[in-house]
This record gives sequence, structure tokens and C-alpha cells, in this order.
Amino acid sequence: MEEQFNYLFTPIKIGPKTVKNRIYFGPHGSMMADKNYIMDDRYVEYLRTRAKGGAGLIIAGMMTVMQNARDLAGIQEIHDKSVIPMLKKLAEALHNEGAVALVQLCHTGRESDPELSRLPAWSASAIPSGAMFRDVPKEMEIEDIQEVVKAFKRAAEFVKEAGLDGVEIHGGSGYLPQQFMSPITNIRTDEYGGSFENRLKFPMELIDAIRDALGKDLVLGMRLSGDDFIPGGNGIDEYKEIARKLEATGKIDFLHVGGPFYEGIYGLGMGMQVPLGFYTPHAVGFKEVVDLPVLNDFRINDPVQGDKILANGQGDMVGMIRALIADPELPNKAKDGRLEEIRSCIACDQGCIGRAFKGKALTCLQNAATGLENEIGTLETITAKKKILVVGGGPAGMETARVAKLRGHDVVLYEKENELGGQVNIAVKSPSRAEFGGITRYLVKQMEILGVKVNLGVTATPEMVAKENPDVVVIATGSKPYKPSIPGVDQENVVNVWEVLQDKVKIGENVVVVDGGEGHWQCCSTAEYLLERGKKVEIITPLLFVGMELAATADLMPFYVRVRSKGMKFTPNVYLTQISGNTLTVLDVYAGSMETIEGVDTIVLAAGNRSDDKLYKELKGKVKELHRIGDCVSPRRALEAIYEGYNLGRIL
Repeated sequence: MEEQFNYLFTPIKIGPKTVKNRIYFGPHGSMMADKNYIMDDRYVEYLRTRAKGGAGLIIAGMMTVMQNARDLAGIQEIHDKSVIPMLKKLAEALHNEGAVALVQLCHTGRESDPELSRLPAWSASAIPSGAMFRDVPKEMEIEDIQEVVKAFKRAAEFVKEAGLDGVEIHGGSGYLPQQFMSPITNIRTDEYGGSFENRLKFPMELIDAIRDALGKDLVLGMRLSGDDFIPGGNGIDEYKEIARKLEATGKIDFLHVGGPFYEGIYGLGMGMQVPLGFYTPHAVGFKEVVDLPVLNDFRINDPVQGDKILANGQGDMVGMIRALIADPELPNKAKDGRLEEIRSCIACDQGCIGRAFKGKALTCLQNAATGLENEIGTLETITAKKKILVVGGGPAGMETARVAKLRGHDVVLYEKENELGGQVNIAVKSPSRAEFGGITRYLVKQMEILGVKVNLGVTATPEMVAKENPDVVVIATGSKPYKPSIPGVDQENVVNVWEVLQDKVKIGENVVVVDGGEGHWQCCSTAEYLLERGKKVEIITPLLFVGMELAATADLMPFYVRVRSKGMKFTPNVYLTQISGNTLTVLDVYAGSMETIEGVDTIVLAAGNRSDDKLYKELKGKVKELHRIGDCVSPRRALEAIYEGYNLGRIL
């Protein structure tokens, strides 16, 4: 019930506007834009769904104010009047749901991609990014600075004309305002560089210009990092002083804690290895020096955590960005006391950051309808009830059962193991992947709440299926580890990642984990699991680098910091060709030369999986209606398994 939360559902005044509660859906790259880089109807519905779910404040964006600020395909722009009709549509949609609606304005500076804009990147100084595109930017001339200020002001005028409630300046994530503020990226010798005060001149001019455009009746805030997280950069003390000076202008209404430079250890995105509420100390720092409302986000996953942050004075509003991506109804569910029905963000980065950095529209592993609300977000009630038999209690099978039962079908599920969850139950054994269990917790609870008939410890057979006489059979029997045909692969000291994580085998002191080319967590998390147990671990991979498919700034960089600092060895660009006792023979995939790795006690194969489709083939042509989904079709990730389960459940 709402009364269990003392702070979360109390109104708050942000400048001239009153927000109905303390939950906000913050700005992020959704990659939902049309070919002209203008937000599309998908994005409007995406945000409207979060407002309908109960978020009091929605900050749309980020939206770039100039073409030379494009960083990823699908980023939204706001630099000419063509954007106004969609802004008006957004304002109406969010206001109709009772939300205060802001737009975040941004210029990425040196973090822009010249290949997208065909224009040079701009920055305070000609210092390239160490993380993203690495092009040497043009050091901005005075007229360039003036042009950017005008662009921010023009964008703010569009926001006002569209009937939205105000603007947030993106001054974090190592974007252009932060590039001027930081001594790492600003080595200018004119009035915009050198001293602390001079480095603040550009963001101060932005504030003056945007406030002039908005007038007194609209909100103006600023996203501000609490630390550059790079040696020689600004730390919390410097940013606290910047916060004081911003408040002293009398022209901004809130401060929003933001992320550091991309090349910082935790530059962008917060994987599950990052502590909950990671930037809360920075919010506390700002609260110590300003009276403005402070917005705190990053790794705030659930309403209980959010209420505690507010109770402790660690912020005035809490941003549940990925939490609301996973479950738009989180605020309403919390208010109604339905906490066990919340789909928690598991910080897997598969559907959000992982896709965004490939220029693909955002979605969510936990919520297949995310980003597709206007296409598949509504489940239709059935007209004819069917008996549906689902074989397999992993993510794909449970999601099919959940959605089909929600629609009104009679659903029975069989799982050969004694617990539901499938491969999730193996993945969570690694300490860095523990939150992955949120998939199972939610779906298992849904089986109970919805009344799906679950049979555990039962191996389905064609005879059993025939006896059930279902109208529809769904095979979600998953996949099994693949054993490549390599000489020596049947030795006793050769095991697979499942056997390791389930503690089914004895592991020696010197271990080589063999990545078969997937470049994802199966290899990396298993290697880390062994490292944490005191083993000497080396990863070999045919790919250009270890962890090639991990989300670059969200997962890959923190993983490298953790394991490399503890002595893990990486050997990329080699392919395992033979195992002979304690010696591995590997082929350099580029040089073509053979090398050996000796003294290996245990070889762990992370060679991917192959579909377990035996039952599907046995039933094909022998039942009324047959489907297979997830790894049973093709071994992939939980993101695809749940998406397929959702889509099948909604059409049965």
C-alpha cells in the first residue's frame, strides 16, 4: 500500500511546477527516431506508457541541438522547427497521464560520430575521446561557442512553443558542457579556459540563454557529474563548487546527478556488477551545498530502495530509468502494494545499453514490449479458450505460459528439473551475474499468481503429450553445451562451463577457459567465477579481444578492471586445435602459426550451445498445433527467449 512509503508518493515542487510524486523517468538514448533524426510515434508511446504507469516526471531525451552532435544512429535531434509537431504530441500524451514533461538538450562535443554527421566533432580543446569515436575534435572558436549557445536557446524555444514544461541541460557524461568544465578536456588559454571560473563560462552562458528563452514559468535544470573518474579531472569537491555557482545564478530549478566521461571506469551504463545507488554519494555531496532539489539516479531498482534514499536525505527525487524500462507499472504497483508483481531491472544491459551502442532501438530482456508499445504492448482477450501444453520451464517457456494464461487460455507447464528457471539457474552461480536471477523470480511468481499448472521433475515424452491431448504444444526445451571435435576433447581434465558453475567437476590450479567465439558472459563470467576461487585463469579466444560482445562501456570495461587487476590472462586471436594432456595447441588465426600453452590443469570449454530439439522432432506432424521457441530453435540469449515467448503467447 502507498502508506508503506513515507516519501516516494509525496508531491514536490520543481521550480514553477508541482510533480505528483518523487519518481522520475530520466533521459537516455532510446534510438527511437525517424530517418530525419526526429522522435517518432514509438517514442511518444514509450514515454506515455511510463507516465501512465505512474512516473511523476518524464525527462525526454537526450536530444541533440546540432547535426554535428550525432553520436549514434537513431539519436533524436531538436535543431529546426520540423520537430515541433512531435513535441506537441509528446506534451499532450504526457500531460494527459498527469506527468510533468521536460526535454533534455544535449551537445555531445567530442563524443559525436563524424561518420554520421559528415561534420567534424567540436570540443573545448583538440583532445580526442579515449572511449568512443576517438576523432580529434576541432577546438571551438568563439563564433562556434556562440553558435552552440544559440542552438540551445533555439531548441528551448521549440520546447516552449510545443507546450512542454521545461528543459534540462545535459552537463554530464563527458558531453560538451563537461568538456569545458574539466581540465582534462579544456586546455584553452582564452576566456573560456585556464581558471576554474573561465571553464564555467560556457555552461553559464547556456543557462542564461535558455532561461531567457523559457521565461519564468517553465523549468530549467542541469545534469551535472559528481566526478570525472579520470586522474587529473574534476572530483566531487570541484563539482560541489560548480553546483554552488550554478545555484547562485538564480536561474536553475534543480540539479540532476549525472555520469562521468565515457572513458571513466563506469563511464556509461551500470551493469549488475556495479553497486546499487552507485552515484548516491554524489547526490549527497550536492545536497550538502545547495538548496535546489537534487535528482538521484543510476542503479535505483525498486521502490523500497528509492524510498530509503529519500528518507535518508540522499536526494529529492529518484530516477528509476532502467527499472521503468523493465516495468512501466512499477510506481502504480508499488502504490497498490503489489511489490511481488514488479519486473525488476537485472542490469543485464542486453536490451538497453547493449543495443543502443549498436544504433538499435532500445528494448528490454525482462519486458518484450519495451520500445514496441504501439505495436505489441496490448494483449487481446481470447475468443476461444485452448489447452496449451508448454514443455520447458526456462525463460521462453515461462513467458509463453504467462502471456497465454493472461489472455485466458488453460496452460500446463512441464519441466524436467526440480525447479523452474532453466539456464538462468546456472548463470547466477557466477558472483558477477547474481541479479540475473530476477528473471526467474518474476516469472515463477507469475506462474503462482496466474494459476499456471506447473509439473516439476517430469521429462515430457510423446506418449505423455498424447495423453494430455492439448490443442497447442509449445516446445521450449532449450539447449545443451556444445563439445567441438578437437583431438583430446574427451580427456578427464576437459569440462564445460555448466559443469564448472554447478560444481560438478574438480578444477585444478591452472585453468584455461576456451571461448569458442561467442564473446559473451558464458565465457567471461565462468572465468571470473574461477578467479574468485583462487585459480590462475587464462581466457583464449579467436576473437579480436576477450568479451567482444559485452556492452562496451557498461560491462566490458568494469569486467576488465576486476579481472585484470587480479591477474587474469587474456590471449585473443587464437583458435584451439588440440589438447594433449596438460598442453594446448593453438593456431594464431592471423599469422597462421602454431603455439602451445603448457602446464594446464583444467580446460573449460565455453563453446556455445546446440539446440535440444529431440522432442520437437518426435512430435512434428503428430499434434494439432506445434511450436518451438528460444534456444530450442537456435541457442541465443534470454533477451530473444523472452521476446519469442511473449510474441507466441499473444497470438495463440
